[in-house]
Amino acid sequence: ANLMAGTRLGIPIFLGNPRWGTLECEQVARLTAQVQPQHQHLILIPTGGSSGEIKFVTHTWKTLSASVWGFQEFYELGSINSICTLPLYHVSGLMQLCRSLLTDGELVPIDFHELCNQASVQIDRLEIDRYFISLVPTQLAKLLDLDLHWLARLQTILIGGAPPSVELLTSARTAKLPLALTYGMTETASQIASLKPTEFLTGNNSCGIILPHAKIKFNPIPDRDLILENRIAPLKIRAKSLMLGYFPSLDFPTYFEPDDVGTFDRQGYLTILGRTSNKIITGGENVFPIEVVNAIMATGLVTDVWVTGVPDRYWGQAVTAIYVSKDMSTSGDSLASAIEEKISNYKIPKHWLPVARIPRNPLGKILEVEIRSLVAHL
Repeated sequence: ANLMAGTRLGIPIFLGNPRWGTLECEQVARLTAQVQPQHQHLILIPTGGSSGEIKFVTHTWKTLSASVWGFQEFYELGSINSICTLPLYHVSGLMQLCRSLLTDGELVPIDFHELCNQASVQIDRLEIDRYFISLVPTQLAKLLDLDLHWLARLQTILIGGAPPSVELLTSARTAKLPLALTYGMTETASQIASLKPTEFLTGNNSCGIILPHAKIKFNPIPDRDLILENRIAPLKIRAKSLMLGYFPSLDFPTYFEPDDVGTFDRQGYLTILGRTSNKIITGGENVFPIEVVNAIMATGLVTDVWVTGVPDRYWGQAVTAIYVSKDMSTSGDSLASAIEEKISNYKIPKHWLPVARIPRNPLGKILEVEIRSLVAHL
């Protein structure tokens, strides 16, 4: 209600996570203090930044609507009904609201824990085959473990936020779940590529094809719109749903360059192969190591630390800290407690590995091969 009222009044809307810690709230306060008259009619969605600072992605109803119309055309739908378990301050939750709102569909918000524990009470009241649900791989793995009978009856299960493991996709296919793997981000107002469930069930594990409102090119951009089969390269994205910039800047990028590397096959299906940065995606949330490193160093309990991600069935990647403690008795639990109120829970490492030294070269740069060797057993 506040979102809609604020939009009608033309004031800038900042979506916020109520679980932000003190450091994150201070970052947000510094940003919101920079509001200027030219920032009217903006909807600002939080995301992480490569520096570890929170950034707000600038959207308008025009960009959000373009995402909805592209989704609607791709899936050949009238009304879009959604069961929403994701937070509305997250782009994947917000876009479910927008899809239902703009297409006269129904939005059924259900807390994910309730969905796991007593979902049948609400689910049994719905014509479940008319509903989409958006999940991150963490949530899908949990629901698969519970063996919920209604999952296979959904119209579509959208999966995004992090790359799902092959094991998870195989389990979903065995259960005949109508999965739609997707590719998108806050900067593009959610998905710009999607795989239809019928294609997934036949064995396709790609992100699908590009939605009607978007284009993806390789970097560097070819002279003409062209998908080059089997070429592996960083991507450039152009879309009607593309952000206007990062607040407070309104730089209206023509193409957005994420840190993703991908390839297209002969049929135009996109597969994301990795990232050019060390960003960790855990449970659909972006974590940048430098922010976690800074929080741990600020405790004064360690002399050195590095943060990385290790593959995890539930989380996609589990945040992992390798640290050199000042006192041999310093445990991972004590470090986790020390940063508990400083950063969001999903950024707190799930694995803590004490070592005598962090592998670095003479210039102090991390030796990635040695880091991977250290965490290989986790």
